[in-house]
Amino acid sequence: MSVFDLSVGDSAYIKNCNLTGSASSRLNSLGIVAGKKITVLSVSLFKSSVLIGCGAVRLGLRKAIAKLIEVEKCE
Repeated sequence: MSVFDLSVGDSAYIKNCNLTGSASSRLNSLGIVAGKKITVLSVSLFKSSVLIGCGAVRLGLRKAIAKLIEVEKCE
């Protein structure tokens, strides 16, 4: 399951970020790393981007990047 598959209000733990290069380093610097809990705050019209929250960080992710972040949904 990826971040893109979650609905608004869903929380999940990051299992793996399948990103490379600058996108990976940006997420790491913001604390979006394996083991952290994220919450989907909003989804854009036509679901082209996803707004997530991780601690004090709020971050908008494009569809392509959101599909590369594997998560495990919280029960």
